[in-house]
Amino acid sequence: MKSFFFRFLFILFLLPASLSAQTVYFPVGSFGDSDDEDFAAKNIQSKYFNELWTYHVHLDNDVQLIYTFSINDFGSFKGRVTGVKLSVTWTDGNTYVVNKEYNPATLVVEPDSNYIRPHPERPYWGKGSFDDKHRLFFHNTNDGVQYDLDLTFTNIAKGKTMGDGVYKVGNNELGMALLIPHADVNGMVAINSDTLNVTGVGYMDHIYQNNLSSEIIDRSYRIKTGDSENGMFFHFLTLRKAGIQTPIGYGVGYRNGLEYLITPSSIERVESDPETSELDRYVKIKPYQTDLLNVRVNKHMDTYSLLNELGGIKRFVAKKVIGGELIEMNGTVTINKDQPGYFYYLVAK
Repeated sequence: MKSFFFRFLFILFLLPASLSAQTVYFPVGSFGDSDDEDFAAKNIQSKYFNELWTYHVHLDNDVQLIYTFSINDFGSFKGRVTGVKLSVTWTDGNTYVVNKEYNPATLVVEPDSNYIRPHPERPYWGKGSFDDKHRLFFHNTNDGVQYDLDLTFTNIAKGKTMGDGVYKVGNNELGMALLIPHADVNGMVAINSDTLNVTGVGYMDHIYQNNLSSEIIDRSYRIKTGDSENGMFFHFLTLRKAGIQTPIGYGVGYRNGLEYLITPSSIERVESDPETSELDRYVKIKPYQTDLLNVRVNKHMDTYSLLNELGGIKRFVAKKVIGGELIEMNGTVTINKDQPGYFYYLVAK
């Protein structure tokens, strides 16, 4: 009876707030361990499809990097491509970004070894067991900047999924798997001849959507703090046209080494950055399973939009065709005044 009562209350949260609202359907199934298939490429047929394997690493010397493998389809504006993007916020305070695109036919994804590579002859890939060691590699020279990266993830916390991992909003679907909620990271990163031997922490998640982010989400909040003994990582999203305030997504928390599910009850945007209006400098996030999280941006490292790489008329046309753009922001945060962490926010506008 108690289980039925809570299930009934949960369904009430999903009901549309108006006749024009779209019902949100949450994943079918329970919180559990991820497996090889959660790494596998979905690559489903859809006019506006995108799929991302995102690694975000925070290093002890305050260097951050975001390494993303992707499949993207922009409909009439641009056909389906596979690609890789590396963004490195460096010791000089600058952020260096390199993008490469390839034909989807060249994409290599092997779930049994967590191997991903956009082209078998290009030196950027990830590979290795999440139960042991997972390695990231990148080498490229772009616009006069040479990028070199060789990092190994160890002490990897068990990946987690919510049932089948699929959230549905009208005809839109968003799938999510938190494949590395926490890992220790060590290795080498270099920009040009400036080479660092580094240590730090990182996470990785895998998401896919059958429509543009500008049609599904309003904001995306990835936040990590602590480790797999005491800490958390979550990826919460607010929806753009659902007509309800309930966010979606989930996370993994740790108390004395014991893991638990985190799901969002509410997200309140309290303060925006005066210079970068898209950045939520202060948000109040209330999970169902923990106390209120007061999240304040401590250091805003970078703001990036893929459309920034297009000039003039191309950018104007792209925004018209795909209905806007996706703004990425990363940096460090403080949670409840004394808990350090780092963030990767996305805003669809």
